[in-house]
Amino acid sequence: MRGSMRGVYGVVTVLCGLLLGCKSPVPAQRAASPPVATSPAAKPDQGSLDEYWQNALEEVYKSPLELQAQHEAEARRGIHLNKLLRGNEAKRQIALTFDDGPHPDFTPGILSALSAENVKATFFLVGEKAEQYPDLVKAEVAAGHNVGNHTYHHVNLTRIPNRLVDTEIKACGDVIAGITGTAPHLFRPPGGDYDVQVAEVATQLGYTMILWTDDPGDYASPPRTVLEGRILEHASNGGIILIHDGVQETIQLLPQMIKSLKARGFEFVTVDEMLGRR
Repeated sequence: MRGSMRGVYGVVTVLCGLLLGCKSPVPAQRAASPPVATSPAAKPDQGSLDEYWQNALEEVYKSPLELQAQHEAEARRGIHLNKLLRGNEAKRQIALTFDDGPHPDFTPGILSALSAENVKATFFLVGEKAEQYPDLVKAEVAAGHNVGNHTYHHVNLTRIPNRLVDTEIKACGDVIAGITGTAPHLFRPPGGDYDVQVAEVATQLGYTMILWTDDPGDYASPPRTVLEGRILEHASNGGIILIHDGVQETIQLLPQMIKSLKARGFEFVTVDEMLGRR
């Protein structure tokens, strides 16, 4: 699904086996390898990626409960990472976040719906897609939305060595910076699947990792009524809602969902605003 190797960026040759294993609230730490700087001239060695690609493209979606459990387990162990799981619970604010774009068939509809309701959101972009559709990225920024890093190829970062984590994040950041003129500082790991090493690599590259409190599962294309019910049921102060750029049901639902949440007194903010940045 996301195995395309087009684009000027990619991943370096994999010379070691990938670490697989069961997930736990705090994944077992992998053997650390120092981040390797990449440059815009770096190109993929396609001949050595098969094993890496099969494992890294295996999608994992962490539920809000799993993310909360992982956060609490980190706290018990004295691990404090540069991440945001929820905004200020004392404020009646909520953030809409869209993953996996931009997409020519869906992004314009999302932007139109947000504009009609005067709502700002945050888009976590896949680097190879941003590279293909730079005008959509520019349109998101021009409309006042946040754009963040969602890796270059949308891979599971816990299943690749740290040097490739560095490459995936840096390559996406370079693409976004090249399009917008500004380096992104928000990062979301695909599926919310991260470990301490992934978080530390992102921090070293200047990012705050953004997770979520609400996942209505729109990627599975449930009926609109089901999707809306899930969102409204779980909406809460400081909530970060995960939805996707590329789902028709999400676009159709947006206007009514926004109206319903506004009627409940919620203010829509960007992730930057939740972090105190304007």
